[in-house]
Amino acid sequence: MAGQGFSLSTVMGKWARIAAALAISGRSPESHRDFNPVAAMAHTLMAGYGMAEEAARLRAAQIAAAALGWRIFQAYLVEAGGLGDVSLETLRDELARSARRLGATPWPSPPDPQPRTR
Repeated sequence: MAGQGFSLSTVMGKWARIAAALAISGRSPESHRDFNPVAAMAHTLMAGYGMAEEAARLRAAQIAAAALGWRIFQAYLVEAGGLGDVSLETLRDELARSARRLGATPWPSPPDPQPRTR
């Protein structure tokens, strides 16, 4: 998708900075009705996956949490996960694929998988 990416010049890069600034400032998203990245993503999920509004808002918030967390803590997560041998491009592509899967997952979530037995 055209706006996705991790550099600061991409739509997602700009979105992450704005969302982080709003969260850190303690300002309510209601004070920025003209730009609410989570609401914008929820609308995208409703249009793209036919999701109900409440489900789309939940999934958008979860995707935002993962996207912001990765962008803020990427260096730590790579080191803590022992992922230094995996390219950042591969790790970022996997994060985007995970976000798409989460965005397409209905809510309430399907049942948890059965525990594996040995």
